[in-house]
Amino acid sequence: MQTYHFVILSLLLQATFFVLFLSGSLSYIGPVISFTTCLLIGSVGLVSGMKAIREAYPDSLWLTISSLGAVVSSLFIILFTLYIYLSVEGDGLGPILFQL
Repeated sequence: MQTYHFVILSLLLQATFFVLFLSGSLSYIGPVISFTTCLLIGSVGLVSGMKAIREAYPDSLWLTISSLGAVVSSLFIILFTLYIYLSVEGDGLGPILFQL
């Protein structure tokens, strides 16, 4: 697979996350499913971006910088998902813990 395919895959996954989050679609499905979906999107995007960095580094500076941006964005998506779904609210329980 070509390097730019990994970068495009990572960017498409990030766009999917932002569309799901900003449209409010995540609130219509359960918190466990939405947490799993967001974490999966971030993780696959992170792995795809890291694979693109590994393959693009010596050849193309532009692809390396794009891949690095995709990795950083995927890390932010993962950290944001963990914070939103596992943070403690006023009653001491996070949204995921209500479902268990």
